[in-house]
Amino acid sequence: MGFNATRSINVELGHGNHFIGNGFRSLLLSDFSHNYFYLKLNTRIWKFQYQNIFAELAPVSVNSIPSDVLLPKKYTATHYLAFLPNPKFEVGLFETVVFGREKFFELQYLNPIILYRAVEHSLGSPDNVMLGLNLKWNFIKSFSVYGQLLLDEFKLSELRSGTGWWANKIAVQAGLKYMNVLSIDHLDMQVEYNTARPYTYTHRDTLSVGTNISVANYSHFSQPLAHPLGANFRETILLLRYRPMPKLQFSGRVLLTEWGDDFPGQNWGGNVLTPHNSREQDYGNFTGQGKKTNITAAYLDIQYEFFHNFFADLNIMRRHTTLKIQCVQALFYEIAQ
Repeated sequence: MGFNATRSINVELGHGNHFIGNGFRSLLLSDFSHNYFYLKLNTRIWKFQYQNIFAELAPVSVNSIPSDVLLPKKYTATHYLAFLPNPKFEVGLFETVVFGREKFFELQYLNPIILYRAVEHSLGSPDNVMLGLNLKWNFIKSFSVYGQLLLDEFKLSELRSGTGWWANKIAVQAGLKYMNVLSIDHLDMQVEYNTARPYTYTHRDTLSVGTNISVANYSHFSQPLAHPLGANFRETILLLRYRPMPKLQFSGRVLLTEWGDDFPGQNWGGNVLTPHNSREQDYGNFTGQGKKTNITAAYLDIQYEFFHNFFADLNIMRRHTTLKIQCVQALFYEIAQ
């Protein structure tokens, strides 16, 4: 349900999810996770667009606790301020805070002004605050570049030292779109690269019910709120879309992914639900550490519209996964198995 409170402010109340970005993936906020209850405010003033999202989330799904028990609650407050000086360029500043309160909502986070870090610091810094940048530039006809940068935690001196400090939690996206390839109408191509360092999106607190699951991590219903893999991955995506006629559309994509999974009883930073204080080491961390998993997937989607809003779809997928042992400890585990 939505309405215009003023000429510049739109209010929306509903149950769903959101997507911020211009790519196939979003490292800031994606629509991958389960639906959630939210209040959204959209404000447009001159060349600025400002979005506030206040949402109630669940740190676990119904599969994690006994039946007929109310799921624990956590909350998030998100700000996205975009500046669009012209139709070809967009730069946006993203900010979100995820917090768990078992008995109440933290009213201080209802402040609609961007930059929550000062508010979170005044509370004792118990919550998970992340900052991000979103960019898009249509630099020449038919070409568009875009990207995202997310900072969960980082320390510049540790980043420069190159020692693999665990708390340099960063995610990066870079992409290129080519519309009407070789002047062929409705033939579009896209190339995208995404990566997130180990322990990005994670937090330290755990549920009071005794499970080893963080509350203020960036997830909902046991699913990541950003990339489906969570963290500790590199991914390259190739997409091709073609619509030869108004009612027929073809789309294909290839995903090349390297992801660091966890061995049983270990935490190498790929699972955003696991508290980061159970990490394996403070230094020497790198993207893809742990149980190295290479995933190659190819998809082909064909869609035909018989009449208005009545579609037939054909979906074909091929997926191949390989594992590669990376460390002596992991090798010993495999031998024992």
